[in-house]
Amino acid sequence: MIKTTTTKYEELSQWIKNRILDGSFPVGTKIPSENELSVQFGYSRQTVRQAIGTLETQGYLVRSKGSGTYVHRPSRQSREEVTMRIGVVTTYFDDYIFPGIIHGIEEVLTNNHYSMCLGITHNKQSDEENCLKQMLDNGVDGLIVEGTKSALPNVNGTLYREIVDKGIPIVFINGYYRDYCDSYVVMDDVLAGELLTDLLVKKGHKKIGGIFKSDDIQGLKRYEGMQRAAKRNHVIIQDTAVLWYTTEDFPYLFDGNLDEAILSRLNDVSAIICYNDQTAASMIKMFSRYSFRIPKDYSIVSFDNSFLADDAAYGLTSAIYPSQEIGHKAASLILKRIQKPDYSEKIVLNPSIEERSSVLDLTQTNFK
Repeated sequence: MIKTTTTKYEELSQWIKNRILDGSFPVGTKIPSENELSVQFGYSRQTVRQAIGTLETQGYLVRSKGSGTYVHRPSRQSREEVTMRIGVVTTYFDDYIFPGIIHGIEEVLTNNHYSMCLGITHNKQSDEENCLKQMLDNGVDGLIVEGTKSALPNVNGTLYREIVDKGIPIVFINGYYRDYCDSYVVMDDVLAGELLTDLLVKKGHKKIGGIFKSDDIQGLKRYEGMQRAAKRNHVIIQDTAVLWYTTEDFPYLFDGNLDEAILSRLNDVSAIICYNDQTAASMIKMFSRYSFRIPKDYSIVSFDNSFLADDAAYGLTSAIYPSQEIGHKAASLILKRIQKPDYSEKIVLNPSIEERSSVLDLTQTNFK
């Protein structure tokens, strides 16, 4: 039941509109009938009819006589001019996987005579809000967004609805918000987690731990992949051997003050799955402070296959993150959505694993 804070028809109208915007009621599908909505919410037929009429006026719905009411497309407020600019919002910029993403986006946009307007959020929701507002003020034809703290409730939902109402298409990369998953380009993080876990099991590891990021959806999906593969291989992942951290935790996680707690949680495992190469590198530095050797004492795998995974750096076995391909596909998709406002696509790229020297093969040793 909807809690009424304004008039009933306005509440119902907003409820229907939200489901159109988040894809629950896709374009071209029929919404529940007036009678069904009346029963569901306990409203009169007149109230339901008024709510639907409001959305018809705005262009969200269209009635077909004798058939029902269908989702048309979200209201498009005409922009004053075409800017030939695409706004790109990422959490970080100048290191790790991001140069590849941005280079891939810029390459496609330049070839199509578009320029790029870049905003950095540092994975802070307030910075995301400021970036989006600034881009709206300056004018952009579309947005490519890496969601900020994508595993948490989206505090900028109202702003995203405003962007959609203005007719500005959005493509998300790396992750997406549950309420706004119309179009995105991501790596299959669940599958990546499964592949890394399968590799460890194949090499004889039965006691596996992990450390994951809890405020980004990638962390949850990578953990899901680990658990799926563990169950399939009849390996039990102990809850005590899985550590979680947030963006704000990371600077303090490996400064030495928590070493004892981390080591005690991972004392009984032979292998550790890390959220990304950066986390894995920090884990290796921590282990070296106590003379633990990789991979003899602990095997470590991670995600992203960044410069940190290279043999000259840490020699990490890592899931390959196709940064430039994601940039290319995101830019191509946003241009397609500009040309065809009703078009949407969800692109999921399959991962692969780059094996290096960070995993000990227990099947070839006397270790158990």
